[in-house]
Amino acid sequence: MTMTDALDLPELKATRQARREFLDRLEPLRSDLYKYCRRLTGNAFDAEDLVQESLARAFTQAAQAHSPIANPRAWLFRVATNAYVDSYRRQSPVLVDAPEQAAPDTADPAEVRDAWAELVTLLPPQERAALALKDLFGFTLTEVADVLRTSVGAVKAALHRGRGRLADPERSLKNREAPDRRLLDAVADAFTAYDVPRLTALLLEDADSEILGVLTEYGADNIRRGSIEHTLDPSKPYHYTADVVDLWGESVLAIHIVRDGHAALNDLMRLTTEDGKVWSIRWYYFSPDFLTEAAATLNEPVELNGHHY
Repeated sequence: MTMTDALDLPELKATRQARREFLDRLEPLRSDLYKYCRRLTGNAFDAEDLVQESLARAFTQAAQAHSPIANPRAWLFRVATNAYVDSYRRQSPVLVDAPEQAAPDTADPAEVRDAWAELVTLLPPQERAALALKDLFGFTLTEVADVLRTSVGAVKAALHRGRGRLADPERSLKNREAPDRRLLDAVADAFTAYDVPRLTALLLEDADSEILGVLTEYGADNIRRGSIEHTLDPSKPYHYTADVVDLWGESVLAIHIVRDGHAALNDLMRLTTEDGKVWSIRWYYFSPDFLTEAAATLNEPVELNGHHY
């Protein structure tokens, strides 16, 4: 094989079908998985990224398993925990002052839920996962230890340390670089006008586009022929509009589907920009839990699309 040969083996088609069937089997667990990832990461954008990373890892690990997975929920949470820990290790360290006063082990789980916005930025990942599994998802100490691959005693210690940080609101957040607002406005205008050439011209030549969990496109031409033209098809009995909104501290494009004069949130585009053009698009079309939370935050109706085509 040379570097210019296309990689389009028959086996890849079989793999895609197997992956779809695998995800269908896991669909009843998707909502809990999203809620768990949401608790670990502290924001919806990172939570959905972690969901997709966890499902990709789960598919690979399941293919390598030599025995049935007896407890799919606990197994999937373990995969997500490991993916989160790995991503945490790759991040730049965030410096915070650890509180000296420890809360009792009998701390009300409701306090954990109420303090999570602060807690999630202060705790190391193992403590964060232990608290989420035990106090928010009702896992037993033994089950938490199994997910985290540690001892019950270590789980108790992690829970004690984690609860001890509840009283300290100090936190430090590493913010994602904001996209170019004027460029976002231009993309929204071109999208709403169904102006495919103008929209394509706003992309860098080597831009990429990912419909989370389903499809990745590389290059402006492939993005135009794929997701853009498929979405902006004027023959469909409905149409889309795009608006720039501020959501969870970021400017993003809310995509609304309009049927018979009624609009509902149907997708969300998160753009990364560089030198006045778009170099990365993330579509959340097949992320129902994420879109439900986004719509509730924006106080809008939502029309969901399932997890795949």
